[in-house]
Amino acid sequence: MIWVVAVLGLVAISFIAVFAVSRVSVELEGTVAPALLEMEDAVEVVAESIPFEVSARVSHEDVQEVITWVLEWFDELGFVSDFGEEMGGDWVRADRVVADEIGAVDFAVSRGIEEGSDIDSLHVTVIVDAFVAYLRDIGAVGDEV
Repeated sequence: MIWVVAVLGLVAISFIAVFAVSRVSVELEGTVAPALLEMEDAVEVVAESIPFEVSARVSHEDVQEVITWVLEWFDELGFVSDFGEEMGGDWVRADRVVADEIGAVDFAVSRGIEEGSDIDSLHVTVIVDAFVAYLRDIGAVGDEV
């Protein structure tokens, strides 16, 4: 008789465990894990992924400068948060904000002109394109809608 109770208890515990794990899995299925951007990693990956013709003319510091300009543009749009901070809220400029690569390139090129940088606009475009591809790879931005 004790064996029957032990087996029924084991079956009940197993059923509860499977139910709990299944429920949590369904809840987490719709959530997106936050992406963490490490500047050193981003600069290294972007510098390695740009074509040789561009990488021969720009340094890692130039790549970091362009990435910083793009991040400033994201910050102006309200897409940047501090670690652990929720995205959105009162500080977002509009109800719906869309970021595209053309806007990022325009902002970065204009910042380069303002600061008197000697990075060519074509090189800025290539670096921004590689950086956005990196952001897609780490899950920080989604695909085009």
